Amino acid sequence: MSMLDQHGFAARATPQLGFRRRIGFGVGDFGINVFWNMTNLFAMFFYTDVVGIPNTMAGLIIFGAMVWDTVTDPVVGILAERTRTRFGRFRPYLLLGALPLAISFVLMFHAPTGPEAYLALYAFGTQLIFRTFYTIVSVPYSSLSARMTHDADERGALAVHRMVFAAIAGIVIAAFTRDGAALLGSGDLKLGFQRIAIAYAIIGAIAVFVCVLNTRENPDSRVADETSDIKSILYMLSRNSAFWTAFSVILFGMIGATISSKAVLYYLKYNLDAEHLTGLTLLLVAFIVLISVPFWGWASTRIGKRWVWTCGISISAIATLSLWLNPFEVPQVVLPILAFGAIGSAANYFSTWSTLPDTVEYGQWKTGVRSESVVFGAIAFAQKLALGVATLIAGLLLDGFGYKANTEQTETALNGLKLMISLIPFGMALICLVIIQNYRLDQTMHAKIKAEIAARPK
Repeated sequence: MSMLDQHGFAARATPQLGFRRRIGFGVGDFGINVFWNMTNLFAMFFYTDVVGIPNTMAGLIIFGAMVWDTVTDPVVGILAERTRTRFGRFRPYLLLGALPLAISFVLMFHAPTGPEAYLALYAFGTQLIFRTFYTIVSVPYSSLSARMTHDADERGALAVHRMVFAAIAGIVIAAFTRDGAALLGSGDLKLGFQRIAIAYAIIGAIAVFVCVLNTRENPDSRVADETSDIKSILYMLSRNSAFWTAFSVILFGMIGATISSKAVLYYLKYNLDAEHLTGLTLLLVAFIVLISVPFWGWASTRIGKRWVWTCGISISAIATLSLWLNPFEVPQVVLPILAFGAIGSAANYFSTWSTLPDTVEYGQWKTGVRSESVVFGAIAFAQKLALGVATLIAGLLLDGFGYKANTEQTETALNGLKLMISLIPFGMALICLVIIQNYRLDQTMHAKIKAEIAARPK
């Protein structure tokens, strides 16, 4: 039994997945989040301050890659839904996609030399390749949780394990990237980012392979194995109100969080004159998420997933508003506020991955159509849409505020950076608070839905 189980965070239903399956699933998210966190936290900074691509152009590169995701996410979801192998529907994609994902990741963090147009084209091309292989791995991985178990609390336990390992990945990226790149490159950040990307790619790929070896899909007699046509899948999505509520919260929440995470590196460097604290700050946030996720897993079994999500959004709103109202822009004040906000982030991350599998059964209950990979593919698209839109907005705002890389910033630019880490994510949090009140799929309703599905004629 894992430590998480001993503390009461595991599901109560039988059969339980066991230590190996849960840890194996969690390790997979460690690998995927090595790729995701490095890209989410450092790609914009790498393009603007290391490669030398203009702010708006860097934002357009990432936004343009998001447009490509509108094709790859549903295509991979539908392909996975139609896949039948002795290894299951989803694990073959992890097995075959891990190595190309690692290679494309390394290429993305390579800084070539040449004119500005060439640098932008290279960045855009490698972004497209990386995001394609990221989709090939991440969408089937996320879909696994709905196939490994059909119990809502057990899925909560899986979400705890995956988020703990995701937080560990965040700690690794936060602790080693900025200083590690400088060290590995002997002060040359272009060389340093290339070398540290190689190290992360190896670690991430190995973790995905470990997940493949230690997870199994668990077909259930209640779940039809036939392939649904596209029209039926679209009908299921149109009737799945629980899914659309979760989709909307994830979309708006991630737009706010992404703009904030893009700006915080610049905020530390220019507003606080504390670039040396970048690694410590990111490490602190990731560590707080790590230790908070198990608590939220326990809380969900007591107060329900919707209230956990509401608590998380509320904490995020309070923290971001506090950053704006804070008159003391010094690390001793800002870092504790960021740490408090990380408690809310942990609840939001947990809620995302514990509620989504339940929406699969909700759609099946409403329409008779079940499609894990399409549901999770749509959520992957929401995340990437948020990332692309937020990065584009961040680039436009940086230019609008007059930000110039590696120079002393104007008062307007400094105030703009503060706005990006505070009022913008605060506004997104308020929108999410309104939306989440429409989510009614608690554990009691989910159990009733499963029973009704089981009672239907096969």
